[in-house]
Amino acid sequence: MQAFKIIISYDGTDFHGWQMQPEAVSITSCLQKTFKKVFGQSIALVGASRTDAGVHALGQVARFWANLDIDEQIILKAWNACLPKSILIRQIERITNNFHPQKNVLQKTYYYNLFLKQPLPFVARYGWSYDFIHRVDFEKFNKALQLYVGEHDFGSFCKIEEEGISSVRTIDSINVNKLSKFGVLQIVIKGKSFLRFQIRRMIGYAIDVARKPELNVDYLENILKNPNPQQNLTKADGCGLCLRRIIYKDEKLIKK
Repeated sequence: MQAFKIIISYDGTDFHGWQMQPEAVSITSCLQKTFKKVFGQSIALVGASRTDAGVHALGQVARFWANLDIDEQIILKAWNACLPKSILIRQIERITNNFHPQKNVLQKTYYYNLFLKQPLPFVARYGWSYDFIHRVDFEKFNKALQLYVGEHDFGSFCKIEEEGISSVRTIDSINVNKLSKFGVLQIVIKGKSFLRFQIRRMIGYAIDVARKPELNVDYLENILKNPNPQQNLTKADGCGLCLRRIIYKDEKLIKK
């Protein structure tokens, strides 16, 4: 059996996330079923990031094992030809057996797109149109976002599903860029790992603080310092989130 690494882009709008679902179509199930149809083999994909329903990716990484003595580019073209247009495998390569997409991650980069006005139809599904955006104090919004940078317990910003999982994570940087052409405020977040819903709640909480005069940045800082998953603040929609890139330690050692 040969181990393969793939890099995938997808529009997550019509899928119930990356992970396999018993009665729903996911990115993983679509890739696996298509592979079996094309190559006559069943595979089990392991992804680097379990993106939620509606979340997009430009650089998701996954691994699978298969008995294929075929050139990688032929595999790539044949597989892509049968996938829906919302999924594209960008790269495939043979890798060493010890590579695991969730281990030895150096950094992940996520984008969150926030529309400042009603979006054009061909970009509408790749950002969040927030009803109260005209009331947001963007200076206050940026100050709120910078509170997250560094190592913190993000227990107030996530959904812990497995007992014993630590909610401590480190945010390397958060930058806000205005893309005037598309009327988008793009938040670029970098870190080694993230909890489920963490980024969406980070964005949503910061928006709540920035649009409500009765809330200040200290309120958000208090939530950060006193972890409690029972919060009544906003969770940003999945449509605005995109996994941009994953960097691994010793990437040159991954290749076969």
